[in-house]
Amino acid sequence: MERARLLLLLGVFSCVHAPPPAPPSPPAPPPPPPADGLVLERTACAGSCPVYSLTLEPNGHVRFVGVRDVAQVGERAWRIEPLFARHLLGEFERAGFLALAPRYPTEVEEFPGLVLSFTRAGVTHRVQLGGEGTGELAREVKAERLLERLATTIDKLTSSARYVETDSKKKNGGCVE
Repeated sequence: MERARLLLLLGVFSCVHAPPPAPPSPPAPPPPPPADGLVLERTACAGSCPVYSLTLEPNGHVRFVGVRDVAQVGERAWRIEPLFARHLLGEFERAGFLALAPRYPTEVEEFPGLVLSFTRAGVTHRVQLGGEGTGELAREVKAERLLERLATTIDKLTSSARYVETDSKKKNGGCVE
C-alpha cells in the first residue's frame, strides 16, 4: 500500500510542468530622431590651421572638440544663452541653408576646409566649403561668403576663441604658414 501511494505521488509530480516561459519583452522603441542643432567643423590646411568641431543645441549646450593647432586639444562643454542658440538656428533658416549644394570650392584649395551641418525636425543638411574634392567645382562667391559668415557667427556667439586661438594665431590672424 505504501508503495502504491509512493507511485501515485510520483505520477502526480511528474505531471507537474515548469511554469510557462515569460513572454518575450516588446522590441525596443526606435531611437528618437536627432535633436535640432548645428555642427561647425574646421578642417586642416596646408599650414597650421585650427582643426576642431563645435556642436550647438537649441537649449544652449555647446560641445567643442579640439583636434590640432588649437589652444585646447580635447573636449570642452559649456552653455550659452538659449535665446542666442535659437537665434543662430533661425539664422540658418533665414539664410536658406537647406537649399545650398552639398559642396563648394574656395579660392585656394590649400585653404582650410569648413563643414556646416544643420539639423531641423530630424533632417540634417551638410555643406562643405573647400577641402578635398571641391577643386573641380565652379566657385560660387555668394555661397562661400554666406558659409563663412555663418561659421564666424557661430564662433562669435559661442565664444569658442578661448579654446581655438593660440598666441601665434592671434598675432597672425588664424592660420600659421
